[in-house]
Amino acid sequence: MNPLRSRKTALCLIGIIVATALSGGLLGHLIARRQLDARNNPENWNEHVSREFDRLVKPTPEQDTRIQAHLARAVRELQAIRMETIARSTNVIGRLIIEVEKELTPAQQQAFEAMKPKPTDMTLDLLNVESKPGGKP
Repeated sequence: MNPLRSRKTALCLIGIIVATALSGGLLGHLIARRQLDARNNPENWNEHVSREFDRLVKPTPEQDTRIQAHLARAVRELQAIRMETIARSTNVIGRLIIEVEKELTPAQQQAFEAMKPKPTDMTLDLLNVESKPGGKP
């Protein structure tokens, strides 16, 4: 067998393996990201818990109505807690940035400027969260 042809064949196979691995990795990352986003959404918690509860416990229609009301109230509370946590976290990061900037020399501040988050990066849109009516998180 021709050594040049064997090398070309080997390189083609390696190329196919690399392309397949990269495609699989990218696809796996996208799927995992969607699942994580769905899991972090309190409205999805309601749907998932409702389905599992109905499947396992099989409540009566009267019970289901009352239980759904409890679940909806809990989801609203969880959403409020989540919004409060995000707002508090953003405030802590903001204070940290201000405190660190006070400790830096002008040259260090320029370097820090490139790495610190911009105000537009710290919005609720980035976190896939809707703000409450009235504009407050």
